[in-house]
Parts: sequence; C-alpha cells; structure tokens
Amino acid sequence: MKEGLLKMKDATERKDFKELSQILKQLDPVFRQHIADEEAQILRLLVAELGREGAEAEIKVFQQHRPIYRLMRTIAELAPKGADDLETEQAKLGELFEDHASAEEQRVFPRALGLTTGDSGGALR
Repeated sequence: MKEGLLKMKDATERKDFKELSQILKQLDPVFRQHIADEEAQILRLLVAELGREGAEAEIKVFQQHRPIYRLMRTIAELAPKGADDLETEQAKLGELFEDHASAEEQRVFPRALGLTTGDSGGALR
C-alpha cells in the first residue's frame, strides 16, 4: 500500500492521470483484502480476548479503513478528470493512511501478537 501511495503521488505530480487511475485499480483489491483479513482475524481476536471495551482503541484504528477506502474511490473518480482537487484529496489520503499504518504497526499488531503468544503483559495498552 505504501509503495502504491508513493506511485500515486508521483503520477499526480507528473499529472499522469491515466497512470494514477491504473494504480488505483491495482490497489483496490489489495486494500479490500487488507480490510477483510484484518477485521476477520486480528480484530476478531482482539474483541474475543479483550471484549469491545478492552479493544476500543484498536476498533477505532480499524474504523479508519472506511474513510481511507472512500478517499481512494474519490481520487479514482477525480483522476480521469484531472481535477484540481485531486492533489488535496491525495494528500488527505496519504496522511490518513500513514496515521492508520502507524497505529496498526505500533499498537494493534503488537497487542494481537501478545494475545496469540500469551504475553498480554507485553502488549501495548
């Protein structure tokens, strides 16, 4: 995903909207699978082990999937038109994705891993 976002930014800066549209088409199934895998496996584990209240912070991280996906769709719709708003929307997507990826890597994944290894004390809280 990160590589795809960098390619999107580069294509936008070059005003190559055809390439941007192609990149988004490639990322769409990858991100949808990312959402499905994480919510079916990691979120399910966290809620089962910690309850909804105990996994509240992680649930909020997973709720970011929808706005990220909506921004990707918005950019896909704007790309063929070469709209001026494209760069603004892409910047929002990049920022939201970076925040999301950081939260997953620093909080969600370590906590889920701690639960699967029985080291809940070492998991982030």
